[in-house]
Amino acid sequence: MTIIQSIKSFMIRLASMPLAIVILSVLALASVIGTVLLQNQSETDYLTQFGPVWYWVFQSLGLFDMYHSWWFLGLLGFLMLSLTLCLWRNVPRMLKEMRAKKVTMADHAWARLPHQDAFVIQSEDLDGSVEKLKKLLPAWSWRTQQDMPGGMVSMRGDKGAYHKAGYILVHSALLVILVGGWMSVQLGFRGNMSVPEGEVGNEITFLKDTDVQRKTMPFSVRCNSFNLEFFSTGAPKEFRSNLTIIDDGKEVLTSDIIVNEPLYYKGVRIYQASFGDGGSSLGLKLFRLDGSQVVDHAAVNVYQTYTDPKTGVSLEIQDFKAYNVQNMANPGEPKKFRDLGPAVDFVLRGPGLKPVKVRSFMNPFMQDDQNQGMFMMISLTGDNKDFEPLFIGPDFSNAKEWALFHAFNRYAQEEAGEKEAYLKAFKRALNEIYGEDRPADMQDMGLRMLQTTQMLADFPWPFIPVLDDYDQVFYTGLQLAEDPGMDVVWLGSAILVGGLCIMLYVSHRRMWVELSLRDGGISVRVAGMANRNPLAFTQAFNQDLMLLKESFAHQTQEKV
Repeated sequence: MTIIQSIKSFMIRLASMPLAIVILSVLALASVIGTVLLQNQSETDYLTQFGPVWYWVFQSLGLFDMYHSWWFLGLLGFLMLSLTLCLWRNVPRMLKEMRAKKVTMADHAWARLPHQDAFVIQSEDLDGSVEKLKKLLPAWSWRTQQDMPGGMVSMRGDKGAYHKAGYILVHSALLVILVGGWMSVQLGFRGNMSVPEGEVGNEITFLKDTDVQRKTMPFSVRCNSFNLEFFSTGAPKEFRSNLTIIDDGKEVLTSDIIVNEPLYYKGVRIYQASFGDGGSSLGLKLFRLDGSQVVDHAAVNVYQTYTDPKTGVSLEIQDFKAYNVQNMANPGEPKKFRDLGPAVDFVLRGPGLKPVKVRSFMNPFMQDDQNQGMFMMISLTGDNKDFEPLFIGPDFSNAKEWALFHAFNRYAQEEAGEKEAYLKAFKRALNEIYGEDRPADMQDMGLRMLQTTQMLADFPWPFIPVLDDYDQVFYTGLQLAEDPGMDVVWLGSAILVGGLCIMLYVSHRRMWVELSLRDGGISVRVAGMANRNPLAFTQAFNQDLMLLKESFAHQTQEKV
């Protein structure tokens, strides 16, 4: 076998249907793996989920970024080559078959046709009969061969002769879709950008395999404003960003975006993906627990750490939310949602203190119109799932309660040797702080003072941090994506639909008619066949045959 023959044989095998099915099956299996196994996650997540051994195995196989792996792209290229060779091998033959319409047919071929009939026209006008037949069946594409031996005229009619174009279009569409997918993988990108209100960003980050990659965009995005709406359950209803595109130092485009309604600029789609605190300015009150009744103020920002100069205790501000909707119903009861108001999350650290995560609310906790005082959530593990409620006592939004607590504590020590010491101490404290203008919730206030005394007796912190005011700033979480192959894929999909429609709904129907002069008349022989849907063709063939016989009825007799 020569080298040329070997190459030709290899190309024929490469263009074969069995090989294409094998490659498609492997790619389908790989796609299932890529769907089940989350792609482009952090190394810590993979190590936690699979352990070091399987992490190394999956990493070696490129399964964490499978669609960019050498073997997946190799299979994709191999399939593209197979489709290209298949088209190169079969398209010329199919085009030749669609163009080649042999008019005459041998007698042994006639015998194999499933539909045929014959009749005689009592006329000698052969040319007129041919023209009349064409007019009777105009939907057929006719070819005629005359001047045959014995004065015979052969005719061939075709419907749907282009049906093989469906096969060509389907295979071409698959190749176009694969090319578009390759373009998306190799030339496209998808990354995230967080832009606080009023600020500008031009860099996106994304995970490639398990590594964080960065890409500087050729333009900048400014977040002019961010608006957020909630459902009654506390879930975000709609978040909307007003963005300005800045290109080469000039503002070129300003538009709002919401989820599923991206902004499009220079081939890049900018999606609204998430939101969060963009570094809100917070004011905290630090209620000292050293007996001095001092309340210090601290100005902090989210994502910054404040260190108290007096004690060395630090507050690592992690998050702030102006709305905290919680389900307040007891287990088994219908859900009852309620907004607990603004709250700040921070981690408290200090000398001799165990780090603890705290969610401190600005407003006191109200239950059945009763003021329960200061309310916090404490997580010893640092995980939000482990938050536990902590009621401290005073309503810190009322400045007099802090003074009342200190007066109550002082008088309680003086009345310690007497019966009903706490009641006397509370009355003396009320007289000192409120005088004759007693608060309406005096009884609840007394319970809060007693709870505070018991709570703070062994309290480890040197102060209680309470949210006092805030100036909230959001950041908008954007996802920027460029997919140069998307339009190619859409084009391939449209071609695929067209090709499938031709393959499924267009059948190639053929009809042969022979007319020959015989004993003062014209002998007509008709036959036909279709490549699919034989029942429909049988009905159509009989209808056309009946039309011919009825039209030539005054000059026609059945052929015996």
